[in-house]
Amino acid sequence: MLMWGRIGNRCKYLVLSNNNSIMITWLPIASGILAVFFWGVSFVAIKIALPQMTLETMIFFRQFLGTLTVAIIVGLRGEWQLPSSSNFRRIFLASFVGIVLHQWLQAQGMLTTTAIVTSWLSALAPILIACISWVWLREQFVAVQAVWLLIAGLGAVLVVSGSWQGLLQGEFGGIGTVLVLSSAVVWALYSIMLKRLLYKSNLGMTTLSVLLLGLLMLIPVFVYSEGWKDIRGISSSGWISVVILGVGSTGLASILYNYSLKHISGTLVASLQYPEPLITVAVASLLLHETFTLPMSIGGLLILFGVWRVQSSDVYINN
Repeated sequence: MLMWGRIGNRCKYLVLSNNNSIMITWLPIASGILAVFFWGVSFVAIKIALPQMTLETMIFFRQFLGTLTVAIIVGLRGEWQLPSSSNFRRIFLASFVGIVLHQWLQAQGMLTTTAIVTSWLSALAPILIACISWVWLREQFVAVQAVWLLIAGLGAVLVVSGSWQGLLQGEFGGIGTVLVLSSAVVWALYSIMLKRLLYKSNLGMTTLSVLLLGLLMLIPVFVYSEGWKDIRGISSSGWISVVILGVGSTGLASILYNYSLKHISGTLVASLQYPEPLITVAVASLLLHETFTLPMSIGGLLILFGVWRVQSSDVYINN
């Protein structure tokens, strides 16, 4: 309760400067929470879609619908402003890392692991962001943060083991778990790259540029794998899942998340991601009948506690 109370206080007294005036705003926070909801549901949508199509087909249609959604939003808002040519290399790199590499690792990993395990491992992203910032951006990382990092790591081990017996026997998941964890590392790297891109860039066009370049990179993969052959075998539930992934968790979530990332601190945005695995647990239990054992519950709590403490230490250091 203390953790959620502090997050609530941060949100309540978040102060932003706009046109030399100080105002309290809930919009970036609400945007971040809605994006997290879409991502929480996306893990379940992926599990429903993958048996009906290849991962290349799913990723392509997801990216196509996401790019189309953002293009419509940018068009309605009249934000057709090309990004600076000096940023093209950064946008291209961010697109490859955050769109192509991240989505492939996540989808490939989810072929052999559950939506619940994937969501809890993805919850490690804020800690991974802190670690990458320490290595890449030379941000301060003190010894006490390493302790909380180890606690969160222990939680991840409990989640992937699934049971006390699995923990004692050293069953820490197969290649799917490794790929999902790798996707969390890639997402953390992408978040840092995106934060730097959005600092002085147009939100809508930067988001659209990243998604569009990702789509262009995925077209050769879709053609090579002959993904159009999967279309006949996709049921209504498969198409609904693809629409949720494309319109919701890629298109709308990208705009919402990037809006939060541009207007509030990265630490606060990361804090908003705490409920994501809980959303996945609820939806996956209902639709996929996935089990959530006591060891996994304890592991999940350790992950959230470790992430919270690392971020609290980070805020204290920055202050």
